[in-house]
Amino acid sequence: MFSFSSAQIKFLKTKEGTAMVQMGDAIAVERCVQHLNNIPIGNDGKIQIAFSKQNFLSEVTNPYTLPDHTPSFKEYTGSKNNRFLSLTQASKNRIQPPSKILHFFNTPPGLTDEQLIAAFSNNDCHPSQVRMFPLKSERSSSGLVEFPSVALAVQAIMKCNHTAIDHKGTKFPFIMKLCFSSSKTMNGAWNNENIENMKQGSAIPTTPGAEDEPMQAR
Repeated sequence: MFSFSSAQIKFLKTKEGTAMVQMGDAIAVERCVQHLNNIPIGNDGKIQIAFSKQNFLSEVTNPYTLPDHTPSFKEYTGSKNNRFLSLTQASKNRIQPPSKILHFFNTPPGLTDEQLIAAFSNNDCHPSQVRMFPLKSERSSSGLVEFPSVALAVQAIMKCNHTAIDHKGTKFPFIMKLCFSSSKTMNGAWNNENIENMKQGSAIPTTPGAEDEPMQAR
């Protein structure tokens, strides 16, 4: 969910359910507090974010294991899962507050509604509606997915962002990427995409943020 290029994440052993996140810069921290503090998660959760007194996180050489079997400390600098890998890409970022409509991209070309819904359902997230955009190229697909509430959409990003989706004819699976959409309704988003495409003389929809090259797991 911290897609503002997080650098390090450290869970605190003495305070269960509490973590410290070091971002790429101070502006990213301010954006996290502004847009993510006190947002609902799932059916009864809520995330609280506050500024830390620490200027940076020290490396943990022997992290403990979390209940989901992942380490309590991890370094993400240079990770391919960071949304933007360069300052040029980051400069094109358009910050969107949490919404119940998510934009998905970097999925296999020819992806069906059923395959997309299954990718979410396998993580116990259940969309209420999906919209596939016309193919921008034969390399990948994109579109919109709506959830019954903002809280469930937030949970879906946390559980399903960077989900691997297999595709026939490729050696490695596609890594699905998710972000909050600026669209208020699915139909409105669909109409706006088509109007913009006709103006440009193509069937290629514009997508939030910078252009992303299709990414496959290796």
